[in-house]
Amino acid sequence: MNDRQEKIYMLLCKQGSISMDQLKNEIFASEATLRRDLSKMEQEGLLKRTWGGAVASGGKNSDPPFFLRSNTNVAEKNSISKLAVEFMENNMTVFLASGTTVTRLAKRFYKYSNLTVITNGLDVADALKNHPSAKVIILGGELYENYDLVGSLTENAIDSFNADIFFFSCSGITAQGFTSLDMARLEVIKKMKNNSSKTVLLTDNSKVGKKYSYNGFGFECIDHVVMDAMPSDAELRRVLGRKMIVPKSV
Repeated sequence: MNDRQEKIYMLLCKQGSISMDQLKNEIFASEATLRRDLSKMEQEGLLKRTWGGAVASGGKNSDPPFFLRSNTNVAEKNSISKLAVEFMENNMTVFLASGTTVTRLAKRFYKYSNLTVITNGLDVADALKNHPSAKVIILGGELYENYDLVGSLTENAIDSFNADIFFFSCSGITAQGFTSLDMARLEVIKKMKNNSSKTVLLTDNSKVGKKYSYNGFGFECIDHVVMDAMPSDAELRRVLGRKMIVPKSV
């Protein structure tokens, strides 16, 4: 997605719909260029074209684009990553699933040396490119939404490794467990969990109470759930108990 298309998407998220005249005034591109952008974005499921403009595609089970997720709940994700990195030690082998919160965690790995990091996230790998001593292994597979790798090749490659710890995020979390918008990503998460000694879920409170199509594994398979604040859901607090990690000031 180029800069123009990001601006179009942000306008649609804010307004719900937009006309071609407004697009030309807001983005300063030709009508022909904008029509090509709208056509490409419609093919990717990001919007629906209308006579003279476009409307947001919406949908309960659709994930916002990566660039948008990267720039939402930034303070919360930073708080979570600051807590989660304390589970790290030198000389660890680590599984990192793709995702914006996990990427922020990876940026804090500079504190630790001689790490082996195995990931399906191109965003995660990029966050570690300047680490002085980390060995970064990118799992093969099908490129998905331009930032992570999924599919049978990815899942089979995971079986070549064992990790000391695994960090991942989710789409939604309730007292019944965590859920995902995407089966392909969930299958990668399950395989990484199976090959890890410790599993840590990272999730901010915007995901509490949201239940999506695909159920993850149970909380009994998760060692810690790191959150930015104590959730208001009393049953979720009860179920997680001492597994839940939040800032001490909360």
